[in-house]
Amino acid sequence: MSTDWRMPSRSNTCSACGREFEIDETFSVALFETREGYERRDTCLNCTPVELDEAVARWRTRRPSPRQPRQTFDREAIYTFFCRLTPEDDTATPDPARLQFRFVLALLLWRKKVLRLDESVVEDGREHWLFAAPHADANFRVERPEFDDEQLEQLSRQLEQFLAEPPADLNIVPAGPPGAEEERRDE
Repeated sequence: MSTDWRMPSRSNTCSACGREFEIDETFSVALFETREGYERRDTCLNCTPVELDEAVARWRTRRPSPRQPRQTFDREAIYTFFCRLTPEDDTATPDPARLQFRFVLALLLWRKKVLRLDESVVEDGREHWLFAAPHADANFRVERPEFDDEQLEQLSRQLEQFLAEPPADLNIVPAGPPGAEEERRDE
């Protein structure tokens, strides 16, 4: 596995056909591991990359409007919520929706550089991604669930809604400094 864990930036053009994405257009993203680090390929929904089976991760996103103000992202609160989703007992069968949401949160925190992906392992036919939180001196084992496109789209909508309006009864108490000292610009 590569030692360069930085998340590549978004592109405004399709990697397959070269067409520029429209504002608010939904497109697919595939993340690939290379010797140099991670490579991101953004493709319009009509194009499908040939190497899709080799992708480390896949998701859908939209091209933002340049006029929209950037939403603030409370790294500490999201990290704390992610920690609360960590199963206390690895032998228990986790709720599939919780497992999927935890995985998506881990990807988000990885993208925001709160978590670092160290490696992925396969045990008993299940893939687990091993993350580290350097600022909190913590390690996490996150199962990679299987997603179909509909489930992934639904989780993306839920995550967007959660980040826009977190539940008032969440009672988030900071668990440690995950690097929330300032909002870093990410594209």
